[in-house]
Amino acid sequence: MNRKNYLIFSGILILCIIGFVYYKLQYSKDIFAQIVSKVGEVNLVNENGELLKKIEAGYKIKTGEFLETKDNSSATIKFVDNSIAIISEKSLVEMKKLKYDEASKQSITNLLLLKGKVESTVTNQDTFGSEYKVITPTLQLAVRGTIFNVIVEGDESRAFVTEGKIVASDGNKSLTLNAGYGVVVNDKIKLDSPIKLLNKPTVDLNELSIKYYKKYISWKELENAVKYHVQIYAALKYNSLIHDKYVSGTELSIDDLKDGKYKISIQAVDKYGLEGFKIEEDFEVKSNPLPPKVKSAKINEQTRMTLFNWEKSQEANKYILEISRTRSFENVLIRVTNLKSSLDRMSLPLQKGNYFIRMSSIDDAGIRGPYSQMYPFKVEKR
Repeated sequence: MNRKNYLIFSGILILCIIGFVYYKLQYSKDIFAQIVSKVGEVNLVNENGELLKKIEAGYKIKTGEFLETKDNSSATIKFVDNSIAIISEKSLVEMKKLKYDEASKQSITNLLLLKGKVESTVTNQDTFGSEYKVITPTLQLAVRGTIFNVIVEGDESRAFVTEGKIVASDGNKSLTLNAGYGVVVNDKIKLDSPIKLLNKPTVDLNELSIKYYKKYISWKELENAVKYHVQIYAALKYNSLIHDKYVSGTELSIDDLKDGKYKISIQAVDKYGLEGFKIEEDFEVKSNPLPPKVKSAKINEQTRMTLFNWEKSQEANKYILEISRTRSFENVLIRVTNLKSSLDRMSLPLQKGNYFIRMSSIDDAGIRGPYSQMYPFKVEKR
């Protein structure tokens, strides 16, 4: 390439780079609200709830659009001021007003929650005129910088604050909700004194810190809790809500999680439906090699031995089998190592009583995988 052609080529390349940078800058300026992460099915619908199109991560949201999340689905939205809203499953939200002024840095975010739940983490609205509001058919919540949740079920709206404070209004009365308080409004209950939220549950952190994670997470029962809200997020650049369920007990199976890093949050729910302070913990799942699936224990009537069967794991070179009197396996009663992967049963002499069994696999490289689910069984007599 001669010097003249080289200069022409270099000039074209520089212009292309400048054009690309300019385009990206202009494009990013136009993004007020964008879906940065989604799980399951998230749809754009009209005001009648009719499907317009399915949307993916990266979608730029416009004023007046309606977002709908289906069962086991969620959407994480990032706004121009770096505030984050996570829309839970079975929710319907209208982007009532989205406005940003580049010169003054003023941002206005108004979300209309028609059903479901929105959790907002809002940056400080220091710029004059900036606002972040979540509106329901019976409540209006305005914030300056906080973490709060809003839930709509039928004609009832609930809001509660876990950090910072918000101003709640029902059109006739306004009150300030500080961290640790919530309100409930419906046809019978009007906006009144704030309700104190429940404390954090206590989770057994050892279950999250062991190398090979257990297949369940448990927590201590909290006084005045009628149920618990458990959420699990995939720990990506923007947390993706992948599990969002209410449970009446104090234990959750997590045996369907794939390898990766996660965050779990647990909140106690009171009789008003308000959720208390959440305990949050990071944990990592390493599921391979997969454990065998243990079948129900049986008693051999002739030998009085307890017979265990399991479905072989295709990834196993050998197995480890453990039996304990307690679900926590703090004290292992029997531990059998180096069980051949060709085996699918074994017998053990056990006294009368209640027991738990679990197994894990070891692959060809000597890597040990997680334990199987804990299986309870009973020996009636010897």
